[in-house]
Amino acid sequence: MPELRRYGRIWAALAHNSLRTQLSTVMASGGYLIGKLIRISFFMAYLLAIFDHLPSLKGYTVHQMVLFFMTFNLVDVAAQFLFRGLYGVKYLIEEGDFDKILTQPAHALFRISSMGVDFLDLFTLVPVGFITFWALSKIPGEISLVAGLLYVLLVANAMLIAYACHVFIGALSVRTHEFESAIWVYRDIMTLGRFPVTIYSDLLRGLFVTVIPVGVMVTFPAQALMGMLTWKGIVYALGLSVVLHLGAQAFWRNSLRNYTSISS
Repeated sequence: MPELRRYGRIWAALAHNSLRTQLSTVMASGGYLIGKLIRISFFMAYLLAIFDHLPSLKGYTVHQMVLFFMTFNLVDVAAQFLFRGLYGVKYLIEEGDFDKILTQPAHALFRISSMGVDFLDLFTLVPVGFITFWALSKIPGEISLVAGLLYVLLVANAMLIAYACHVFIGALSVRTHEFESAIWVYRDIMTLGRFPVTIYSDLLRGLFVTVIPVGVMVTFPAQALMGMLTWKGIVYALGLSVVLHLGAQAFWRNSLRNYTSISS
């Protein structure tokens, strides 16, 4: 418990520094936030325009598709809020700060992950929440308490998978001193989760629930909320997150063992 409180204080201090940085550039931060909200609005308009001409898409109604899109935003925004610090691994290495972090008593991976807490992303969860409840109110049938709890569980599970993906990319940056291409590949693939993976071909669907688990991160929680996911799928999702998390941690430790200082 004392160790948990210590790391809680470290996270709070780093989050406070990030917030002060964002508040120091109000115009830039405000423009960034407005841009995010406009992007969500445009995609919502695009989605609604599609259903002006189609009664359903692969059996999904417009409100069900909105729920998938909002779940994607919830997972993506929460990951950006919590793990954005791993985007700066390459910069830390180039500036020599990575070596300093490795010598500090706090866990290096936790320290780096918490460096870029993005409160602007957190604000976008407000409209996401409102739109989610609106979509749920339009979907026929009552959402059970079990379905709601499974949704929360699988969203938390998706966050563990997202963290594993960020750690993999951060570890790759430690090994190669490259980062931008890998993170943008992840970001581009993640956007495919705006739609349920069941609308894609069998090959892509298989990839999106195994090799590139965007379906497990976004589609599974929304399906569980609507009572469309089997218990086999739930167990698979939980098991996959554990495997990916352990694999990411092992890859990170291996990358550190092979790391040579930028000054070497």
